[in-house]
Amino acid sequence: MNTSIPYLLALFCAPFAVSWLLTLILIRWSPRLGLVDQPNERKVHTQPTPRGGGLAIYISLALTALAFRSAVDRDFGVALALGLGIVLLGLVDDLRPLPWQVRLGLQTLAACVAVAFLSGASPLLVKVLAVIWIASLVNAFNMLDNMDALSAGVAWIAAAMFWLAAVVREQSLALDNALPFLIFLGSLSGFLWFNRPPARIFMGDAGSTFLGFYLGLASLRGIFGGESLVPAWLAPVCILAVAWYDLTSVVVLRLWQGRSPFHADKQHLSHRLAGLCLSSRAAVCVIYLLALASGFAGLALLQVTIHGAVFVGLQLGCMWLAVAALEYARHFRPRPVPATIKSSGRPTDLPSVSSAKPGANPDGTG
Repeated sequence: MNTSIPYLLALFCAPFAVSWLLTLILIRWSPRLGLVDQPNERKVHTQPTPRGGGLAIYISLALTALAFRSAVDRDFGVALALGLGIVLLGLVDDLRPLPWQVRLGLQTLAACVAVAFLSGASPLLVKVLAVIWIASLVNAFNMLDNMDALSAGVAWIAAAMFWLAAVVREQSLALDNALPFLIFLGSLSGFLWFNRPPARIFMGDAGSTFLGFYLGLASLRGIFGGESLVPAWLAPVCILAVAWYDLTSVVVLRLWQGRSPFHADKQHLSHRLAGLCLSSRAAVCVIYLLALASGFAGLALLQVTIHGAVFVGLQLGCMWLAVAALEYARHFRPRPVPATIKSSGRPTDLPSVSSAKPGANPDGTG
């Protein structure tokens, strides 16, 4: 296999160029195809925006895989083949929203087929957990796609971490397992060129669900290969922690409120950070930092013993608990005392709670 630096650059630049060009074309053609995301009360954008970018990501991956066949393996081929079904399902949902039961059922079916092809002689429990893992990440990255460059950016960081993980394990830039991630990074970069704020195009469900499917499947390579617990199981959890945290917190909130976990709203991590007086761009940058911190923790797991892994896990757990505490602290502030008594015994001129404006909370939170 060609392992030269120019060859590795070609693996990144070729999908980047194809994705960039296709995304530019789709910005013009998506409205004619009916692929337009209309603004509403639960969305951040205020102007109708094309959402065909997921097609550019997938097509650029497929064309690059055909052009550089020696750089991809059977696992990548299976991911692309079954990923086509995920993309088409998302495309149909972009054009005409499908019931969540249909979407989840077909996504789970694709995950089952993928696991059947790639899991080998893995135990049944591992296969079941793998299906849940993939189907959950498909929906996690779909739910995460709620601000400009958020879902695609988090996926880019995760793919970069998986690429680095493959390099760290073998100390070789030409490792077979790392090359597909390099192609994936190029495709995402071409799309992100136009998806950065203010976004000129979205990737739609066709793109976000495919990102989750590919990363979910690719992250299981070590597990299916029979690797030990720490690198194979815990490192992917750390690298994909942002997607899991957002999915888990949103599902818990919706169930707590007596609503369907698939009922779209503005309670995602990005929305909650924006509720802390951050701009949308600042909220996305904070999530990028969280993804980087969690990703590097995952890389650290590849270099430590089981005892070191415990400390890395505790550190990461404390970080996410701190994030949760900051998110929800404003909901548990003590109510202000309506009036205080001076030493003279007279109340101050502070207004009472009853004199506040109708509809306003006395603590000033909205």
